[in-house]
Amino acid sequence: MSLQLLASSDMHSPEYLNDFIRSLTSVTGRPCLFLLAGDIVDRGNVAMAEPVMKAIEERFGSKIVATFGNDEFQDRWDELRRRYPQVDWLADELKVYDCGGLRVAVVGTPGALDRPTRWQEAHIKGIEEIYMKRVEVVRELLTRAKSEADRVVLLSHYALAKANLKGEDPRFYSNLYSSRMERLIAELRPTVAVHGHAHKGSRFTIVGGVPVYNVAFPLNRSPVWVKEVRAGLEAFFS
Repeated sequence: MSLQLLASSDMHSPEYLNDFIRSLTSVTGRPCLFLLAGDIVDRGNVAMAEPVMKAIEERFGSKIVATFGNDEFQDRWDELRRRYPQVDWLADELKVYDCGGLRVAVVGTPGALDRPTRWQEAHIKGIEEIYMKRVEVVRELLTRAKSEADRVVLLSHYALAKANLKGEDPRFYSNLYSSRMERLIAELRPTVAVHGHAHKGSRFTIVGGVPVYNVAFPLNRSPVWVKEVRAGLEAFFS
């Protein structure tokens, strides 16, 4: 039995909303879970998540599991949860799902950066410490998830692998991903890892035997089927 997961991110609704909705018509099959790796809306525009969720629900009828991106401003998290209770919003949290008898754990996190952006340094007190603590929380959640489920998915907004940044400006790699998160993947080996944020990056890499997907919509132009390592290798390197 294999994973049946679709994933996307960075629609920045309304910016890519129409393109995203159109892309759903070309996707065949029904996923158990539809993963959203953040930046669903643009600049905290909570209302614009509604057409995204509606389109996914009408097309697939699948459970939606999301984490927050940097454009889902933290002071809007409670409002997003309140307005879209049908979505499981995971912010440094773990939830286990039954996918046709397969227990799938999703560890959802906004993610971390090696170096905070200048805006974050100026506006978020203790941001470096926040990111360091987040990595340790994710470590604990992944360890727990491996004991509770058959498959483990790490879902992050910020990028999780340096190789998936290829195509972005190398000067800003440290503002796009966390090398500490990448080391966690190699050490703890979840089944798959999924992220967004790198609009101009690369779609896929393998870290310590773990497939790592960049599902940013501006890059892929369609939701991505998330596969386990063998299927991932066949899909991307055959």
